[in-house]
Amino acid sequence: GKNGPAVAFFSDLTAKGIGWGMDIEIAAYTDEKVASNDFKAGLCDVVFLTAILSRPYVPFGGTLDALGGIIDEEGLARVLKTLTNPKLAPFLTNGNYEMVGTLPVGSVYLFVNDRDIDTVPEFSGKKVSVLNEDPQSHKFADLAGASPVGTSLATFSGQFNNGNIDILPMVALGYDVFELYHGLGEKGGIIDEKLLYGMMQMISHKDRFAPEFGQNMREYILARLPDINKMVDDAEAAIPAKYWIKTDADSQAALEKFRTEIRASLRDEGVLDAKALGLLWKIRCSVDPSRG
Repeated sequence: GKNGPAVAFFSDLTAKGIGWGMDIEIAAYTDEKVASNDFKAGLCDVVFLTAILSRPYVPFGGTLDALGGIIDEEGLARVLKTLTNPKLAPFLTNGNYEMVGTLPVGSVYLFVNDRDIDTVPEFSGKKVSVLNEDPQSHKFADLAGASPVGTSLATFSGQFNNGNIDILPMVALGYDVFELYHGLGEKGGIIDEKLLYGMMQMISHKDRFAPEFGQNMREYILARLPDINKMVDDAEAAIPAKYWIKTDADSQAALEKFRTEIRASLRDEGVLDAKALGLLWKIRCSVDPSRG
């Protein structure tokens, strides 16, 4: 919506666009599926979507939120820097669609309505939110023996806050924006293990812009990375300490195994882009060569 963090973040884009010789108008939506449909119908020139919905437009960009693909801020910075390399530009287009920006929105954690749901075996039989039919969340639910519940950005908070969902994968920014403290209540908590880095993607109709627009936008996002990290850090710090659930080594290992299996499975099914997964793998190894 108009008062949400996305519009606030892009508040300087209109002025930035003037320097590029463009007149940029931001239209706020409350349902990203409607935004996606309007973009597909040509009513918008650029659309800002979760990676889940952007994946069909540009699979490479939509794969950057792969489970366990990015594991820390150093890796995140390297990914965004790599995206500004002109040599990568061919991978960021798909037909007339171009991924002109990737905005990380923080680590995705598991919000649970009962602190006893703190290990992988406890996920069995519980109801898990699957945002916009996300194939990664579906795979996660299947592996864990949980029941998937379909949600959208317009419905997930109500479902969780009303107790219709036991487990909600969500970034810390969602805690305040979507008032998730109602769903956490006195019994709930947040498992302190990063599943993935949540990503939003800006997708353009390429033929409506000058050739350099995509490069300009990607460099603009990279320059805003300190602001992005501060926004995320502030959101995580605003969550009361009582809600964070520390994981033991067994749970960490089990979740790591889940992430690896899901990435490989969805790559083999053609859902996740193999080249993007390869890039993420190289960056993880360069950041931490000791990883298995």
